[in-house]
Amino acid sequence: MNQLDDPGTSVLMRLGKFEILRLLAQGSMGEVYVGRDPMLGRDVAIKVIHTASGMSPGARERFATEARAAAVLNHPNIVTVHELGEEQGVLFLAMELVKGEDMGTLIRAGTLSPRDTLEVLAQVCDGLAVAHRHQILHRDIKPSNIRVVWDGKNLQAKILDFGVAKVINSDSTDEGTVFGTVNYMAPEYLQSGHPDARSDLFAVGVLLYEALAGVPPFDGPSPGSVIYRLLHETPAPLPPTAFQGVSRDVQGLLNHALSKDPSNRFQTAEDFAGALRAAKDTSWRWRQDHPTVAIQIKRPKGRGVDSPTPPRGMPVVSASPKAAPEPARSSVPPAKAPSEQPSGRSEVRRDLLETTRAQLMQALEIDPTNPRVHALLLVTLYQLGLLESVIWIIRSAREKGLSAQDLLAVPRCEQVVQEEVRAARLSHKAHAEFMEFFRL
Repeated sequence: MNQLDDPGTSVLMRLGKFEILRLLAQGSMGEVYVGRDPMLGRDVAIKVIHTASGMSPGARERFATEARAAAVLNHPNIVTVHELGEEQGVLFLAMELVKGEDMGTLIRAGTLSPRDTLEVLAQVCDGLAVAHRHQILHRDIKPSNIRVVWDGKNLQAKILDFGVAKVINSDSTDEGTVFGTVNYMAPEYLQSGHPDARSDLFAVGVLLYEALAGVPPFDGPSPGSVIYRLLHETPAPLPPTAFQGVSRDVQGLLNHALSKDPSNRFQTAEDFAGALRAAKDTSWRWRQDHPTVAIQIKRPKGRGVDSPTPPRGMPVVSASPKAAPEPARSSVPPAKAPSEQPSGRSEVRRDLLETTRAQLMQALEIDPTNPRVHALLLVTLYQLGLLESVIWIIRSAREKGLSAQDLLAVPRCEQVVQEEVRAARLSHKAHAEFMEFFRL
C-alpha cells in the first residue's frame, strides 16, 4: 500500500510505486526528490506539489501541463517523463533523473569552453525543434533548466521543466499572461504576452551571450530595469575570450539571435542549431548581407571540428565542476532604466537567488581562491539582503589574497559596489570596511 511516513508531516517515504530516497531540491511550488522504481531498479527524479496545502487551480494545471507536454516529447535532449500520479494530497511527476550539472553552475564556474557552449546550445535547439514541431513552447529556457552531462566522451544537454509550457494555438486560460524568468524573455513576449517559437530561441541567444561573456546581456538592480534593457538596449560586445577556439563571427550570429524584431532572428530551432555547430570552426563566416545564410570557408587539412573536448574541470557525469581561470573583463553599460517594476511582469524569485547562493558556496568549497566565485557570491548575498554575509565574503577574499580589482573584474560586482556607494545599505561599521576594501 502506498503510504507517507507520517501523514502529519511532509516527510515522504513512498509515492505510488516509487520509494523516496532523499530530497534533491526545493522550489516555490514544491520539492524534487530522488526516488527509485523497485520493479525496474531505476532511480528517478520525483517532482511533487502538495495539493492539500492551498495550491491554486492554476498551479495544479501548470503541473499537469508539464507532464502532458514533456510526455509527448521523445528526444535525447529533453528529460523523459515516466509517470504522473496523485496520492494523499500529493501530486507527483516521476521523470528521468539527469545527473551532471545545470548550466548556471557551469557558467558561474567558467567550466564550459566557447566550443563546448556552442555544442550544448545546439543540442538545446535540437530539443526545442522537436517541441516546436509538436506545437509546444517551453517559455522558460534559462540556465537552471538546462542540465549538462559529460559521459567521458560526449557532452549531452537536457531540457528540464516544462511547467509553464504552452501548446501553440490552444485555448488555454493563460492567453496573454507572461510566465517565465524576466531576464530571458523575448521583447515581443514581454509586450504582448503572446510568444511563439522564436521567443524560445531568443532565450537561447541570451544563454549564449551569458555563457560566453560570463554575465547576462540584460541585467539590472530590479525587474523593471531588466525589462527596460530587454526592450531598448543592445548588449555590450563579447569579450575577446569568447572567441577562443571558435569563429569570431559568433558575434554576428549572436546579434541575429538577440534581435528585438522576431522576424530578424532565426526562424527555426534547426537553423539556429546549424549555425551554432558551424561556428565551432574558426574559419566559418557569417553572411552579414543575408543573415539567415552562413557561408563555410575552406579550412586547412587536419583541423577537425567534430571530436568533443572534455569541459574544463568538469568530471564525468555527476561530480561538481572546478572553477576555471578568470575571463577578460567585459564592459557592461550602467543602467539607464527606471527601477520600478511594471505591473503584471514576472518577478525575479528569491528562491532562484537562494539556489545561486547554494551553488556558489559549493563552488567556493571546490576552489576557495577563485575571485569570480567570491565576486558573484558577494553580488548574490547583497541582492538577497544578507548584508552581514557580504562583509564575510569580503573578509574571505582578503584572507585568500584577493584584491578589490580581482572582484571588480566581474561587472555585476562593480554595479553592486556603485549601488552601495549610493545607497549605503550596510551598517555604518560594515560600510566603512566595505569602502576600505574597495579603496573608495
